[in-house]
Amino acid sequence: MKRASFADKPCSIARSLDVLGDWWNPLILRECLYGVTRFDEIQRWLGIGRNILTTRLSQLIDAGLLEKVPYSDTPRRYEYRLTDRGYDAALVLVAMMQYGERWHFPRGEVPIQLYDRRTHEPVKAMLVDATSGEPINVRELYAGPGPAFPPADSVRRDRFREYFQHHDQAAD
Repeated sequence: MKRASFADKPCSIARSLDVLGDWWNPLILRECLYGVTRFDEIQRWLGIGRNILTTRLSQLIDAGLLEKVPYSDTPRRYEYRLTDRGYDAALVLVAMMQYGERWHFPRGEVPIQLYDRRTHEPVKAMLVDATSGEPINVRELYAGPGPAFPPADSVRRDRFREYFQHHDQAAD
């Protein structure tokens, strides 16, 4: 069953899920982040069907998260490398990994850890506000209109106005 596309939704999360919301795509990106970049290696590590992997790799290339780079001419073989956009998507995976470490494994029983290449120290990610440099506390956030508000069409404009009624109250 083909799922609906979120590519035209006025929501950053929905549009991200259009690429990252598939069951396999984040795991393929994870393998590339870990340095597993060749088709056969990805297929073996994930236990994914070749036809499914071929489709998902094409989706990730079309979305600009991976690039297909030849590593052998005879026979012609490729590896799949993260693009800048793919590395940005990997930040989402790092956050998911940290969530999984905290809530889905007993303390001290995490099977894979990320390390800084320069210091070789374990890394713990933290989301910070780029303007203030302060850690972001999601309990202190609220949604409000962005730079493209109000939308051009009147139906969405009215819907957004209703949706963001709380914005004026939260800003006070």
